[in-house]
Amino acid sequence: MRAVQITAWASIATAEEREAFNPRRDLPNRKHLKLMTPSVRLGVAAIGKALAARQGWEDVPAERRGLFVGTTPGTGEGGDLAPALEAAVGADGAVDLERFGREGEALVPPLWLVRGLSNNILGFASAYWDLRGVNGNRTEGRVSGLGALVDGYWAVAEGRADLVIAGGADALAEAEAILGHPAGDGAAFVVLEPGAGPLRVQRAGVRLRAEGCATLAEPDLGAADGPVRLVRQLASGARSLRVEVCDPMGLTGFIELAGPDAARA
Repeated sequence: MRAVQITAWASIATAEEREAFNPRRDLPNRKHLKLMTPSVRLGVAAIGKALAARQGWEDVPAERRGLFVGTTPGTGEGGDLAPALEAAVGADGAVDLERFGREGEALVPPLWLVRGLSNNILGFASAYWDLRGVNGNRTEGRVSGLGALVDGYWAVAEGRADLVIAGGADALAEAEAILGHPAGDGAAFVVLEPGAGPLRVQRAGVRLRAEGCATLAEPDLGAADGPVRLVRQLASGARSLRVEVCDPMGLTGFIELAGPDAARA
């Protein structure tokens, strides 16, 4: 087993970061924007920022570069299906499925399903930065981002990869009314590599929790929640830390960094 350390990170989550984010400028190929939902744009851009913060990452062979992503499956943007659903509303004001098939289906945008595939972040980023190594995509709700970090940690620890980008992205602001609590958009990713430096990962895992899920202290960022919290602590200078996120479905994801003193022990 190899020691694993965080060597770079990036996020697009705060109001300032989101305001500064320009998809046409910050993504490698702006022609692909029409194929991307907001969460995909955020995730791919954050991966690019994390790699840019790790000088020399290109020296790692493509087959030894891994990528693990946590996100929420989605299908397009909020208004994509509005015309089709409006055409399917019956006299009683409810959506009539037969009417939807007869009149609404033709109004569904052709790219609606393609844009919402849960592995789009993984696919676009792997192609842009030639990440041919081990990879994975998690869609287990709020713990997905930390779950991706756990997968990346073990890939490096077990010697299956020499550089892994791992984290999560989500865009839940439009779903706030459905979720019933404050929600937002964000993405954060870290670069994991072998080593026992100041940012050595001590423990990481996903498990069934024994107690209730704590109330969120900030807008729900979905799969990005854990990675964003981790990156915020790293950016603040924290070196010995624990980030834990639980999901209403009963899972808890966590990651612990040992700090510089433990790294030298």
